[in-house]
Amino acid sequence: MNKNFEEYLVYISGLKNYSENTLLAYKNNLCLFEKWLEENEENVFLLTGQDILSFIASLSYKNFSPATVNQILSTIRGFYDFAVRFKMCDLNPTDTVKNIKLNQNIPDFLFTDEMIAFCNSPNENQKLWEKRDKALFASLYSTGCRVSELISLNVKDLANDFTSAIVWGKGNKERKVFFAQFSVRFLKDYLIEREQILKTFQKKENALFINRRGNRLTVRGVQYIINRYAEFTGTYKRISPHTFRHSFASTLLAKGMDIRIVQELLGHASISTTQKYTHVTSEQLRNLYRDAHPHGKTK
Repeated sequence: MNKNFEEYLVYISGLKNYSENTLLAYKNNLCLFEKWLEENEENVFLLTGQDILSFIASLSYKNFSPATVNQILSTIRGFYDFAVRFKMCDLNPTDTVKNIKLNQNIPDFLFTDEMIAFCNSPNENQKLWEKRDKALFASLYSTGCRVSELISLNVKDLANDFTSAIVWGKGNKERKVFFAQFSVRFLKDYLIEREQILKTFQKKENALFINRRGNRLTVRGVQYIINRYAEFTGTYKRISPHTFRHSFASTLLAKGMDIRIVQELLGHASISTTQKYTHVTSEQLRNLYRDAHPHGKTK
């Protein structure tokens, strides 16, 4: 890899505490850029805004999604900011280049009664782990955690009364999350069986959520569990671990919570990320109006 790109990766890894996955994404983006530079015999420090647009056009031609193109462009912007700061070049050629406009997609979510029903759906007949899965679903919904944050939790991270926990989010930022009363009840029931599993396998596992062999649950494992219950019920929309987070945010905003508090609870760096959930609540209101008002339904 280009020496300057390598220096940039070392710089951001030390400065911003990015995760390994984020750093890998940055590296892959820079590798794509480097390949384009080589193919077009371009000098990285002699590019113009028009050259950057040509690179973006090449990505679009290769069917990269607009969101992915914007992520790659963000990486390149960061590199040139670094280069200007350390006198490698005088100007950032991306300054005149705007992101591709994205369609505002309403996130997948479940209404409160649907989500509560799904959290209660695990039972003994489904041959998974009823108490763990109820605690897992309720925790995802009541905390609004990313699934990676929840599976990283250790038992010691929980408050003594199980009503809150400290999680580490993106950028290694610490925040406090809260467990609703029904979630606390499910957690207490699950933790009793968790101890029994660990004793059976003679393990000392710190993870809050474990599998039947006493090992920490993975993101893939959580997705598998959710998929199984979605199949069992057969009555839910497409549901993923992130659906719980979307539902958490839309529930709070629909109840009138200030958007900046929701931003804090979700661990969003920018409020613009949280604002997409206002579209969810607007859609909820429209649907409720159409269902309730005698003239609400269109012919």
